[in-house]
Amino acid sequence: MRILDLGCGRNKTKGAVGADVNPNSDADLIFDLTRFPYPFGENTFDVIICKQILEHLPDLHRTFEEFFRILRPNGRIQVESPHFSCFYAYGDPTHKRAFSYMTPEHFTKNGKFKIVTRRITFHRSFRWWGFHILANRFPTGYERFWTFICPAEHLYFELETDKRP
Repeated sequence: MRILDLGCGRNKTKGAVGADVNPNSDADLIFDLTRFPYPFGENTFDVIICKQILEHLPDLHRTFEEFFRILRPNGRIQVESPHFSCFYAYGDPTHKRAFSYMTPEHFTKNGKFKIVTRRITFHRSFRWWGFHILANRFPTGYERFWTFICPAEHLYFELETDKRP
């Protein structure tokens, strides 16, 4: 299985090809993720890992087009990003956007991806009270009415390519 860890920083996934703009990272390839096309051929990877990187990129539409191009059929994108209610989401001035439970649906509208899984994660103090269970069972209600009372930490989602002829 070929894995691409985009924005790997100093914490590259074991066995993955790491890519980052920072030359002081553990990346195998140094390149700017805002410049297209990415230096990979079509259908190169089975999995793309994006931990704490997509919120920094200005053009997610073009980024996901590149993901589709370089992923093999049934390839997957694994994303972890700050939830919009987390102080990390707005505390870092390099963040361009924050993510909600509904964000992955935006990337499925063109029929190139389908949602495999998604979940809102919480700090352990809120997990102890079971907020993660309610928030993931009733995500719209949570994000609309409770999100700033019991803020989340991250959104994790996984998308799969649909490259049927």
